[in-house]
Amino acid sequence: MKKNSAVIITFCTIAAVLAVVLVFRIFFIKDKGTVHPKVINPVVSSESSNELSENAIVDDSAVQTSFIPLLPTETLMSTLTLDFDGDNLDDQVVAVHKAGTPYLNLIVGLYNSETNAYDRVAEISTEISREKTFSYNGLDVVGDHRTALIYQGMKSNGDSVMRIFQCRKRRGNIEIQTIGDFTSDGTIFILQSERSEAYELSQAKGESFSVWVYSSDKTEEENTKAASVNQLQTEYKWNSDEQKYTAVRQLKVKGSRIAAKELARIQNGTVETFAQFLNGLWYKTSNSGNSSLYLFFNYEDREVIFLSDDTEGVYSWVDSNLRRSGIYLTVVNSIISSMKRRFDIMLTGVNEVNIHVHDDVGMIIKENNQWDGTYKKMSFQSTFGDARITAIADDFAKELLAQDSVWVDAEENEYKFTGNTYKIKHIELEESGIFVIDSVGDFPVVQFRSDVQNSFLQNAYAMKFKTHEVTIPAKNKRSKPTVKTVIDKDVIIMTPVKLSLSTCYAMEGRVITLNKRTVK
Repeated sequence: MKKNSAVIITFCTIAAVLAVVLVFRIFFIKDKGTVHPKVINPVVSSESSNELSENAIVDDSAVQTSFIPLLPTETLMSTLTLDFDGDNLDDQVVAVHKAGTPYLNLIVGLYNSETNAYDRVAEISTEISREKTFSYNGLDVVGDHRTALIYQGMKSNGDSVMRIFQCRKRRGNIEIQTIGDFTSDGTIFILQSERSEAYELSQAKGESFSVWVYSSDKTEEENTKAASVNQLQTEYKWNSDEQKYTAVRQLKVKGSRIAAKELARIQNGTVETFAQFLNGLWYKTSNSGNSSLYLFFNYEDREVIFLSDDTEGVYSWVDSNLRRSGIYLTVVNSIISSMKRRFDIMLTGVNEVNIHVHDDVGMIIKENNQWDGTYKKMSFQSTFGDARITAIADDFAKELLAQDSVWVDAEENEYKFTGNTYKIKHIELEESGIFVIDSVGDFPVVQFRSDVQNSFLQNAYAMKFKTHEVTIPAKNKRSKPTVKTVIDKDVIIMTPVKLSLSTCYAMEGRVITLNKRTVK
């Protein structure tokens, strides 16, 4: 009996202990899961605040890291990885802001395989304070299979700057040598050329790239009644004897002479005045092939749009500075922020400019840049059609805007035109927007812009009135009946077209026939 009591007591004790452990785990030990670190960018503006509110957690890979030891007074701006010293190991160059100076600085760090760390070997001071105009990259400009460090940007006075550096080892010492130093009030760019297959296979050296510097011809007298807009184009090539880039030739490009009054009006010393002059659509006067090239400047929205056939590239207008005979712009692609383009715009006429477009140093720049050339401003009054076609276009506008009528298509959709707006109504359809009627080449054209995303209409239509032939009986037995073409202005046929500079082309789409109905 005592033995059974001892067994019962033992089992009760074990059960009590298990119960206590279970209660302790439930009430005192709470599994909170694995805690992951969060990287949150600081809020610097209202726009960034809105973006972070949707997704505040940022991937660690998006955070730039400097492997080079930085001082407490240095703020990291960006990083660049390249093999700078030619040892087939990745080195790092970082751009920093230093306390007490408005200019950007580059810190060069070479990878040390013995210490498995980056040695801070040099500091390069720049003259650039505008971060949006600053860019740097690595490129073998000499053709000796050594990557050079290149930076470019704009100084506070509006001059553009480019400097090129090479890393050399002499007697165990590291030297950062400047092999190119260029400053101009215009554009500076590297003209890249194709290199041989032997170079690509590291079997031979390649041709060195030229550096072109565009600048104003300051030898011209400033105070003349007709100001000249001549430009100097200087080519620099690699000089192996001097181990740097030296000038080899200089071209003088003469611009048209503009009346002093007009030049003073456009170039009154403010970016806004010149930007207002640029506002609008410009077309390239000479195009290779069948494609037409256009540039659209919108200073109010800070946009520059490249138009070529069905291709459209939108760039943000981030910086602009006047120069003696034009303006210098820096734009950034609205989708790919690392893609920058620089405009060198020279005024050559009251409605004419000469434009050079140069991409960032990290992109290939070749001599046959399709965007370079002379542009004229699109003037709808002088460019579109002649007086006869314009008068015909006015006839269409008069008929469509008649107050006592609506227009109906084959599907019984009703069209009402008022002022520069239109409305389309049907049982299952309702649409509104704006329209404009003009002449393009030999064709009266109507263009629509709908308020809805999926419009019932195409962008543009060529218009014509319906015609039919009427036979007029002969007046007497000796004469013959005549046939006369009669224009019916109560019926308008609209054919979808694609517009170009001087004409329009028929394209696929539904042809709309409008019939006039009088409203009582």
